Amino acid sequence: MKKLLKKSNITLFIISIFILFIGHFSLFNKNIISADILLNNNYYNGYSWEISLGRFGLYLIGFIKSYLNIVHIDLIISFVLIGISCILIIDLFNIKNKINKILLIVFICLNPIVSATLLFNYCSIGYLLAFLCGILSLYIYIKSKNKYIKYIVPTLLIVASLSMYQAYLSFIVSIYVIYFIKCLFNKKVNYKELIKYVLCILIGVIVYFIIMKLSLLIFNINISSYCNADKICLKTLLAIPNKIIESYKLFYSFYFTDSIMKNTYMHNNIINILLFGIFIISLVINIIKNKVNTINIVIISILVLLLPIFLNSVIFVIDDSKLQLLMATSYLCIPCLLLSFDNYNYRYIVYVIVILLIRNYLVQIQATYLTLENTYNKYDTIISTAITNNINDLDKRFIVIGNIDNKNTEISKMNYGFISDDGLFWDEYNLRKLGFERFCNQYYGLDLTYGSEDEYKYVLDYDSDDLIYNIDQIIVINLNNYKKTVN
Repeated sequence: MKKLLKKSNITLFIISIFILFIGHFSLFNKNIISADILLNNNYYNGYSWEISLGRFGLYLIGFIKSYLNIVHIDLIISFVLIGISCILIIDLFNIKNKINKILLIVFICLNPIVSATLLFNYCSIGYLLAFLCGILSLYIYIKSKNKYIKYIVPTLLIVASLSMYQAYLSFIVSIYVIYFIKCLFNKKVNYKELIKYVLCILIGVIVYFIIMKLSLLIFNINISSYCNADKICLKTLLAIPNKIIESYKLFYSFYFTDSIMKNTYMHNNIINILLFGIFIISLVINIIKNKVNTINIVIISILVLLLPIFLNSVIFVIDDSKLQLLMATSYLCIPCLLLSFDNYNYRYIVYVIVILLIRNYLVQIQATYLTLENTYNKYDTIISTAITNNINDLDKRFIVIGNIDNKNTEISKMNYGFISDDGLFWDEYNLRKLGFERFCNQYYGLDLTYGSEDEYKYVLDYDSDDLIYNIDQIIVINLNNYKKTVN
């Protein structure tokens, strides 16, 4: 603990907090919301939903917060958790070069994966605590000399991490594998100790499933079918061959397509090719320099070839899970190994590639925040206009149909995708109704009535080029006509 609190680490922690504030300042001073956030901000006690997804740990976080979601406080706590995580990673991988340390911190703090997590402020503390628990589990296992602490505490931390987001199983597995690869360059690598940690992970997963089932019984809640959370079972294991193929497809999609994160417009796909090229070169050169024996070379080669499987390991226990940025935390692990190689002579090439990628990430997260702010402003303008025009008829029913198209602007091309280009209200009737009512209540202080589902279906059949119009005493806001009206 004293080693972690040394002056250099405190300085790095302060640097990480500073970078997080600068990079994500828009989250503090602008209306950056999405449909999910609109439904759950300010006060959120719908943890029966989280428990039904097996995330009972989020309920405990919500209880501690008294179910309040104060954006500024949640963000600051989240920043602290990220800063601590960065310090643990640097110490765990024994990164000595100062530039490498700073680059790793910047890479993590300005990564779209972290940005996407911070956007969901109502659960960002839980998710980032799960991230910290995943790192801390391996860190305590490696550093502790007390056999009880060494095995029991890491297992409990794995349970805690999974209880807040099961997708962090991929991160727990990946950070361990990347560390294992790092250790294989050491001629005195302790195979027994490294393999024993696998047992900690397995026991942690089993204990998590037992507690998850108990939480469902205690709260009398059925497990949700959302993202096929109800299909965590033996049947999933039978699909392993297909999952292996899927993991490689997801790996390719994440780095080289626009399906998970936009890559092509900012040329991240090309930079990623260079990054993996230098990653392989680094492995080969360090194998030669460290005179790694044949057995370790074979193991390193196998682990590297299997990296896509480790990075997407959660899909092996959850059937038909779809990778998105909130689930992609494991992809932060690869630079940890690359930047832990301090003795190469081509480090400036690495610096250029990593800095280019960081530069693109910074542009993408800012473009994402601008896109989300722009979306909010449009909804705010349209709905406030509808309210102003019908100020004497606020007792009538309102219905919002359609969506604003934000996908063809230059800013939207530069953002990282995910929820950036989505509308502020969900398409599903009940969620759209709830979103509209909360939007009006939270931003205008009005309790407006949304039309019934039958009325919603009825007005969908009515054709009009107007943005706001009246059908049988129902005030309709047709977002599909936004551009027509503006033009």
